[in-house]
Amino acid sequence: MARLAALGWGWVALGAAAGLVACDGEPAAPKPGEAFTLELHERATLDAIHTSVRFLEVSEDSRCPSQVQCVWAGNGAVVLEVAPADADATEDTLHTNPESGPSGVVLAGYELRLLQLNPYPDTPGDISPIDYRASLALYERLDPPTE
Repeated sequence: MARLAALGWGWVALGAAAGLVACDGEPAAPKPGEAFTLELHERATLDAIHTSVRFLEVSEDSRCPSQVQCVWAGNGAVVLEVAPADADATEDTLHTNPESGPSGVVLAGYELRLLQLNPYPDTPGDISPIDYRASLALYERLDPPTE
């Protein structure tokens, strides 16, 4: 009987976890300061700034494989579609290497930042586009914009 009760609670937990994903397959809305991960072409809604973000493509992946000794770390560049509810969508490219370009974009008093691009290459060779995952986070900006 205790075993059946444990199984019942397992189904409740599974149902609760499934509730974290919206009905249309979009992940639950990440809160500011929380990391979230998007698969290629996946979209997330950032409720704090009434904006949706979609992972469009990896436009560059020249990151040095972990099994190789390189003179430069390389760069991974992720193209995102950023669509505020009250404005036209834009495309922004975020970089894993700050020497190659910005790792974040300012949006309504917040900064959307690329934290990681996975998988990280072990050896030279192509990574299938469907395998890429972009880890991002929305952070409240403490400093005023310098525009």
